[in-house]
Amino acid sequence: MFKAKTTEDAVSPVIGVILLVAVTVALVALATVIVFDIGSDVSDTADATVQLDGATQASADAVDGESEEGVQATIIRNENVAQFNLSSPDYSLEIESSQVGDSFTLYNGTGTYSVIAELDDGSTEVLTSTDR
Repeated sequence: MFKAKTTEDAVSPVIGVILLVAVTVALVALATVIVFDIGSDVSDTADATVQLDGATQASADAVDGESEEGVQATIIRNENVAQFNLSSPDYSLEIESSQVGDSFTLYNGTGTYSVIAELDDGSTEVLTSTDR
């Protein structure tokens, strides 16, 4: 006799349009990243910790207890630094070892001492500085 007409839509048309727009935006963003190679020029930053402490030693030609001022750098943590440089206003000391626990001292009078990290890609970054 009489048959009822039923419609069973799984998703309303509005939700379907929203999902199609979201998928389209995601695909366009992915294509943009691939085509323009975004993010490939990002370089690493130095991931290391170095402690700088003041240091004093008796001068070789000491008169009346004169001494030379300097700093001692101790490598606390090193994740990606190939080489450290300890520099003062007049001199730079290349530190061949980059092992955790190594200490290096530079006596070069008063001034600003800096620890410079050199990464594998050749870039450099000042890790820490101190005035002495």
